[in-house]
Amino acid sequence: MMKKHNIKLIIIPIIIAIILFSFLTYFFFRYEFIIEDFNYNIEVPVKEKFNYRPIVYYGNRFHKHKTKVITNRSIDINKIGKQNIIYNFSYKKHNISLETVINFTDKVKPVINVNDGFSVCPNGDIKDLKYSAFDNYDLDITNNVKVNYSDNYIILTVSDSSNNKTIKNVKSIKDNISPVITINGDTNITISKGTEYIDKGASAIDNCDGDVAVVTSSNVDTNSVGSYKITYTATDKSGNSSSLERVVNVKEVNRGDRIIYLTFDDGPGKFTSKLLDVLNKYNVKATFFVTGKGEDSLIKREYEEGHSIGLHSYSHDYSYIYSSVDNYFNDLNRVSDRVYNITGYRTNLIRFPGGASNTISRHYDNGTHIMSTLTRLVLEKGYQYYDWNISSGDAGETTDTNTVYSNVINKLKEGSSVILQHDIKGFSVDAVEKIINYGLSNGYTFRGLDINSYNAHQRVNN
Repeated sequence: MMKKHNIKLIIIPIIIAIILFSFLTYFFFRYEFIIEDFNYNIEVPVKEKFNYRPIVYYGNRFHKHKTKVITNRSIDINKIGKQNIIYNFSYKKHNISLETVINFTDKVKPVINVNDGFSVCPNGDIKDLKYSAFDNYDLDITNNVKVNYSDNYIILTVSDSSNNKTIKNVKSIKDNISPVITINGDTNITISKGTEYIDKGASAIDNCDGDVAVVTSSNVDTNSVGSYKITYTATDKSGNSSSLERVVNVKEVNRGDRIIYLTFDDGPGKFTSKLLDVLNKYNVKATFFVTGKGEDSLIKREYEEGHSIGLHSYSHDYSYIYSSVDNYFNDLNRVSDRVYNITGYRTNLIRFPGGASNTISRHYDNGTHIMSTLTRLVLEKGYQYYDWNISSGDAGETTDTNTVYSNVINKLKEGSSVILQHDIKGFSVDAVEKIINYGLSNGYTFRGLDINSYNAHQRVNN
């Protein structure tokens, strides 16, 4: 009996030792996936490069092997929000899958940039304020900027799609920009003594006030030789002022100032092209007082070749244009629009049908003495009208080319000669080349009319 009992005492500890050894062996030496670094939820700034790689081994506490990692999908780092990604780990035939949530967020505030040079107007308007707003995620969000104004600051506010807000306070700058003055016409003008001078004036525009009145100061005396200044001054509501000057030189008429102004009425017509060829041959400039008739291309050519374009009449219908002031200006506006549509230029040179001294108008004006009214009104509206001091006789006195030539050269003046011809009459056009040759041979200069040319105003007869 004693012997059997001793055997049990030996076997039982051995069994217990085996069991304990097996447990310890399984616990310490069994192979499994060992997760050393794995985040199940990760927050990442949007658009930043994402390089997260978890660390998982296969093995036991004493011996482990690095696993291969494969993801089941790609990550869009440019998109805000949560994205799931599954990592597949493998070692030989052993596999495990783990899922993590990546939350791409935007916590970066937009940037506002403001350029210099803006002004705060007296009425609170902000002029020339240039700004831009850029966000790391939304990119250009300039259109989202809100602008407010306090006594001392301009406040710009912008938020991106993630509600990141930026507020920028910019010190306000009171309007200190002066109006910009534009002088109409040349800034240095030379006219002959005794010539009527009509100033073209000037205009001014201000960054805050828009159109600003121009005050003109002048001491021009056309009856005295000398150099005169016309000063144009404009002041805005903020008290900013600017000035420009025009110089008018008045000089004596001498032989060197003998000028011929060739002027042609009633065209363009079928002889105008021939006339332009002659003028071009001698590089002579003339003036064309046009109507609503003729080809547009001829007016365009006249303008492009440097000739002066004036307004005569659209209809050339005396009974209509001289029956009322409204009718006259309606007709004038039509021919003005025609010239503008062809050339892009608004001319302010006009010649009344029949001239300012015509007596035909009295048959249609119902005793209103319309020519006295019209000669005043056109000047008030910024036009200058031109009569003539030499008639070629082609309006009914003659149909002979040589007579036209003689009528012109025998009446030439020592100063300015404004000659009346018609480019719709071939016999008159045929005399032009001879007139030019005579003038050039005898020291005359040929010019086209402008607003300050000698106008040869005739006495208004009504």
